[in-house]
Amino acid sequence: MTYQSRGRSMFEVVLAICFVAFLVGFITVLCIGNYFRAKRAQERQRQRREAKQAASTPGHMKGSAPEYEAPTLGHSSPGRLL
Repeated sequence: MTYQSRGRSMFEVVLAICFVAFLVGFITVLCIGNYFRAKRAQERQRQRREAKQAASTPGHMKGSAPEYEAPTLGHSSPGRLL
């Protein structure tokens, strides 16, 4: 059976195709937006988790000096290469 045999005009067929294309496009945009929103949320969660882990390490207190010290060019203490 063709569309013509069911009594549909060409205008109705084109209108139906446009409607389906709109629905598919709309759902695709929603899915892509949701993907990027979830990606941002995952990144924020990762940063929160890393901050929480850094805060819970032993010897770490607010205001304390960082454990890593950048090498200096002046005098070097014994045992340091730089």
